[in-house]
Amino acid sequence: MRKRNGSLMYVLIAVIAGAVILTGIIIELFTINSTIATTKRQTAAYRQRLLEDQQSELRNQVQNVVSLIEQVHKAAEAGAITEDDAMRIAAEYVRELRYMDGDGYFWIDTTEGVNVVLLGRENTEGKSRIDSCDPNGVYMIKDFIANAKAGGGFSYFSFPKPDETEPLPKMGYTMLYEPYNWVVGTGVWIDHIDALEAEYKAEAEASLRNAIIKSVIVLIVMIILGIILAFYIGKKISTPIVLVAKEMERMANSDFSDNKDIQKVRPLKTHNNEIGLISEALDLMHTNIRELMAKISDTTAYVASASEELSASASQSAQASEMVANSCTVVANSCSGQITAVSGASNETQQFVNNMQEFQDAIVTSNDMINATNEAATKGAADMNRATAMMDTIKESVENTATMVEGLGDKLKNIDAFVDTIAEIASQTNLLSLNASIEAARAGEMGKGFSVVASEISKLADQSNEAASKITALIGDIMTSSEEAVESMREGAQSVIEGSEVVNEAGNTFNEIVSRVHSVSEQSARMSEIVDQLSGGTETIANNIQKIEEMSANVADETQNVSAASQQQTASTHEVAEASDKLAENAQELQDFVAKFSL
Repeated sequence: MRKRNGSLMYVLIAVIAGAVILTGIIIELFTINSTIATTKRQTAAYRQRLLEDQQSELRNQVQNVVSLIEQVHKAAEAGAITEDDAMRIAAEYVRELRYMDGDGYFWIDTTEGVNVVLLGRENTEGKSRIDSCDPNGVYMIKDFIANAKAGGGFSYFSFPKPDETEPLPKMGYTMLYEPYNWVVGTGVWIDHIDALEAEYKAEAEASLRNAIIKSVIVLIVMIILGIILAFYIGKKISTPIVLVAKEMERMANSDFSDNKDIQKVRPLKTHNNEIGLISEALDLMHTNIRELMAKISDTTAYVASASEELSASASQSAQASEMVANSCTVVANSCSGQITAVSGASNETQQFVNNMQEFQDAIVTSNDMINATNEAATKGAADMNRATAMMDTIKESVENTATMVEGLGDKLKNIDAFVDTIAEIASQTNLLSLNASIEAARAGEMGKGFSVVASEISKLADQSNEAASKITALIGDIMTSSEEAVESMREGAQSVIEGSEVVNEAGNTFNEIVSRVHSVSEQSARMSEIVDQLSGGTETIANNIQKIEEMSANVADETQNVSAASQQQTASTHEVAEASDKLAENAQELQDFVAKFSL
């Protein structure tokens, strides 16, 4: 029992502790994964905030410079200075402007890529740098011009800092000043953003490590508490089971005495669970078996004494009965031959009657099965007729759908003609806008507004022509799909026709089956009537043979009664004697068996 106790308790401990450990590990892994993901998101958001702040500052600086250039340009428009002087003055202003403690500067390029302002560098200003490319293959000037023409935008490239040769990542913002066709821009190196991001990431990773260490410590504490709890619960559950198991093992060894083990089990009956039910049932079984064994012990002693007396009396009675039985046996044998013969004939006739009855039952069962088959076949024929009607409906529906799809193709052809007309009108409109542009150019300054309108009309005509081309292509695809759908529906209609023919053939076959099953049913009914008549005749024969057997039996009644009584008495006395001897043996064996139990 000690081995089983440890085994059960340790299994419970292992299960509970394993559940606690597994749950803790899963929670810990989920927490760590969630914390890592949160740290990555926060780092990315921090970098994005830094980048957005830098972008906002660059945008504001460029907009301020453009405003300054605009003021100089307005002075030229007012006639205070010439346009050339205005452009020169504006360039000088921009060349001298600084921000970010003097580290931030501005540059100006024309839309053709010729540099106007860049820190007063004589080797750069006044020269084209349209093909300037950074070490990563980025054409910076082209990117500046493209973003400026798009309404202002940011560019990312690599460029060395002043007095340095190593290219570093830089972000620039450019904006177009249309009156001068100037691309005004500024930029800032963003390597400090990488440094700030790395610093923030290092701090976040340090916090993450601390959080992981704390959570691991909590997990270890939880595991220790879980193991302690597992020991407590395992012992609390296994102890009552061990007590019950000990008592059951003691009872299995024929020990039903009222000792200390059963006394330990009885308090467990107060538990409101399965342990309480088992303990109550075990105590009740112990009490009942103990009382039963005591009663059996008393009864076997009495039976052993009475069986010895009965055995002696039965032996004397058996000798007297045997003498009477021998005198009657000779008379009884003379009548038994006739009874045996008549009985044999009666048995054979009765067997024939039984066979006829079984045959009649089989015919009735067969008739029921034939009727059920007839009903099923009739229902199948009706279902086939409905299926034929449904196939005809499907065929008609498919043909109607094919007709509708063909009509849709004709309408699409009409739409195609309309689209061609729209395309032709767009082409004429484009030609007219071209002529209008030519006339506006001839008109000079007075025709500039009309030239813009003509250009917009030309764009609209091009868009209309392009839309018409797309519609034409789409209609072509739809017409192709419609033709394929019509062909598919025609094939489907042909398949429906073939399926309808197959269903019609199946319906005819079902009708033929119904007819043949009906004929078989009529023949089966006729056979049943014949068997009924034959069964009645065999029953009459069996009754007559039975009467003959009864008459033969009456002749031998008196002799048989005397012989039977004598033989019965003889047999009974022998059986009583044998039973008495056997009872005495059983009583002794039972006494020996009961003596093994400790009560």
